[in-house]
Amino acid sequence: MDSEYYKKYIGPNLSLAQTWENNDYKVDITEYVKLYYGENNNWNGKLYKFKDIFPGKGFNNKYYIEFISDDGKKHWFNGNVGEPEQFFNPPLATPYNYYDELIKNISEITI
Repeated sequence: MDSEYYKKYIGPNLSLAQTWENNDYKVDITEYVKLYYGENNNWNGKLYKFKDIFPGKGFNNKYYIEFISDDGKKHWFNGNVGEPEQFFNPPLATPYNYYDELIKNISEITI
């Protein structure tokens, strides 16, 4: 599903994505998830369903996704895979374009 918010978002580089079941071996799915995160680091301007990002995975599966910003800061989130048709709505790290947009909005305010 297209998302105006994600289309405007520019985030840090995706560095790691893993999934696993219970205490099993963690499977590296970084390159697969990068296809959805996109070249512009904005989830290709879309919201995806769990079945898209984690095909064949269910409630017993956990995930961890990590990003590294240009200043070397690590951003990450984790969770359990949801219903296949449920939207995967990841939290967003402070976007790189956030401050530019903030300054633009402040400069448009008249006192």
